[in-house]
Amino acid sequence: MARELARLTGLLLLVLGLGAAAQTPDQLRVPQTPWSRLSPDDQRILAPVAPEWERMPGYQQQRLMSSARRYPSLQPIQKERFQQRIREWAAMTPEQRREAREAYRGLRQLPPEKQHELRERWLERHQHRGDAPHR
Repeated sequence: MARELARLTGLLLLVLGLGAAAQTPDQLRVPQTPWSRLSPDDQRILAPVAPEWERMPGYQQQRLMSSARRYPSLQPIQKERFQQRIREWAAMTPEQRREAREAYRGLRQLPPEKQHELRERWLERHQHRGDAPHR
């Protein structure tokens, strides 16, 4: 259970890019972007989610395209982490994604000091394994 929570917590940044928050009316109005209209670089970066791209709401596509635009300026470790998380997200079942979104919502409802405490514990645990994100 703790390992699963740690994995879900580790996916939070990716979940943000994939629209973890509840859909607002404005988000529902964002038009979808066909995969064919993405640049070759964006297609390469976002390749793990290509099979489901056309089914994603426009706001999720926009968030991912924004992440893809920032990707070239990331440090190598950040690029590796982004690619790992997007592959993990793409491999998750719809139920696992739902659970990740629920976990994210639950964490976001905690007071900021509790969020900070959980983040610090997660970072500490993963620094020992050598896979902690750089701050």
